[in-house]
Order: sequence, then structure tokens, then C-alpha cells
Amino acid sequence: MTRQRVAIFNSAPPAQVLVAGGSWYRVSNAANLAAGEPLQVDLMDEIGGWGVQASDFLRDLRAADDGQRPVVVNIASIGGDVWQGIAISNALRRMGDRVTACITSVAASIASVVAVGAHRVVMPENAMMMIHNPWAVVAGEADELREAADLLDKVKAALVATYRAKAPALSEDELAKMLSAETWLTAAEAHAMGLVDEVQPLLPIKASARLYAQCGRFKAAPAALLAALQPAADPAPAPAVDPVEDPAPAAADPIALARLAASLCADKQLPVQAVSTVLATGVKSEADIRAGVERAVTIRDLCVTAKLPELALSLLASGLDVEAARARLFDKIVTNAGVDLDNTPPAASTSAPRAGLNVAAVYQKRRDAAANR
Repeated sequence: MTRQRVAIFNSAPPAQVLVAGGSWYRVSNAANLAAGEPLQVDLMDEIGGWGVQASDFLRDLRAADDGQRPVVVNIASIGGDVWQGIAISNALRRMGDRVTACITSVAASIASVVAVGAHRVVMPENAMMMIHNPWAVVAGEADELREAADLLDKVKAALVATYRAKAPALSEDELAKMLSAETWLTAAEAHAMGLVDEVQPLLPIKASARLYAQCGRFKAAPAALLAALQPAADPAPAPAVDPVEDPAPAAADPIALARLAASLCADKQLPVQAVSTVLATGVKSEADIRAGVERAVTIRDLCVTAKLPELALSLLASGLDVEAARARLFDKIVTNAGVDLDNTPPAASTSAPRAGLNVAAVYQKRRDAAANR
């Protein structure tokens, strides 16, 4: 049996609302910065989403960084993939005292680990930091599930060590309890613990349907933070005067669609990344969501049948329809087999057909030989 991959996360349960551009970060163009002006890096969504990896983030950061300019990492994120976040945190730590992390609204889960990797961390009075235990999506036999649980314990220990590197006054036991309790910290509380270096005056928190939906999936998200993130309701339109035709139906609520996609994907045991794939197809209605989930289920099952489950995520993210995904899997099977297939029809033959191989007789002969040993 092929061992299943363990995907470990430090974020909200599955839900992702896409932003324009299809990425969770943005690095400003260093060529347009004035002398001495800090390089601005915006980490603004679920770390590791859309198949964009930490290696992509670090490549773009290295390309823009001159090794001398101050770097400011603005964070508004609910977390994401543990390994991706730890890689970014360690990279920021290696850059030294040039790096400042600014938590503009919320740094939750692995996003808080990224923040404490910076030499200096600042938070406005109304921002929040959250720490909690990692969780995993895993499939396999009982022994494999036990191994996954042991791995989660080791990952938790790594998170504790990362927080203590920033705030050594906090004990391992105290941090472990905070992670288990899903602890939300105000700027003042984080500063008192040593996780934040400076508390800044209040900054208006920008409303965000994306962050509002994601934070709402945490079990203990503060009501004040959710209220600040919740978008204002659209004003009621003025009544039409002498309408010529029926008005167009109201647009579906994107937050409701995101929650529906997450719920359906969870019911179908689809991987976490399938949620963003379903939403990326330009959904406009519940019917679009359900069709996208069925497409994802069919492609996932095709990959399992082809004994290539590791291709499911890439095929889902590619946006291929079912038939195109089926063709891609066939090509992969042929390539793995190491043979060339000739799909041209055989030439017509007038000779009498040759007697076919009697498969049943061959297997019976083998069974008789085995029985007589």
C-alpha cells in the first residue's frame, strides 16, 4: 500500500475566499522605492493557498531585496500550511534586524509564527494574534494514523519552540496550554508576553468578506474582531420606476457560497485545497458550487482508480474538466509504464485468425502444478 501524505495545517478549518490575483502575498517593486524607503511585503491570505508555495514567496522576496533596505511584512492572515509558514518564519529570522512584522488586523495560527520570525513585531491596539494546535488531513491504516498523531505532537513542540525564541519568558507548559485552548491575544496581551515589541495607536481595520468568513470558522474568534471585519450591508436599491422587464436576480452571497463549498467538500472527504479550486471557477450560484464539487469528486476518484492519488490536487487546481483530467491520467499511466502505444487501427488482413490463448487453461495448469508440489 502506498503511504498517504499527511497535510498539516495551523489555520482555520477548510474555507478560503479568493482575492484578485490568485496569491496570498504581494512584494512591492523595489525599483520604484525611494532611497531608504522600506520594502513592503503584504501577506494577506491563507499561506500556501492556490498551490503557491513558500518557495515562490521567498524567490520573489529575494529578487526584490537588496540586502540592506529595511523590510516591512504587513500581515492579515488566518494561517495555512505549517511547513510553508515555518519556512517563511525562519527565512525572515535569517534576514536579521532589518525585518519588521506589522500585524494590521489579525495574525492567526501559522501567520503568528511568521510574525514572530521577524526581528521586530508591531501591532495596533485593535489587532489580534491567535495561537492554537496544528491539525492534519490524513488517510491510511491504524498505524499510519497513530504516526500522524505523533507527528502532530512534534509539530506542536516546534511551534512552541518558535514562540519561545521570541518570548523566552514564556514556559513550554504555559505555551502548550495556550495552543490547546485556541488563545486570542490583544496587542497589549501579546506585548506583555514578549511576542510583540511595540503597540501602536488604533488603526481602522478594513472590512474583509474573506477574513470575516475565515475567522468565523475558528471556535473562539472574538466578536469584536468579527464585527470589525464584517463588510457593511449594501444599501437597498431605489425602487425602479416603470420597469420594462423583471429585475435581474440578486447576486449570491460570496461568504455563503464559500461556506457551502467548504461544507460540501468536507462531506465528500475532499482535500482542503479543493475548496479554493471550486471557488476559483467563477461561481455565481449554489448550482455552480455543487457542480464544481461533483467535478472534484469525480477527478479525485479517477486518480484513486488509476493508483495516482498524488495527482488529484494538481489536476483539481489546473481547472481541467473531467474528460481532460481522464486524458491526462491516461498519459501519465502510459509514461509510467515506459512503453509506446500505437493508437492507429491495424491493417486489414485476409488471413485466417490465429487461435487465441486459452487463459483459463493456463491458470488451471498453474494451480494444478502448485497443488502437486
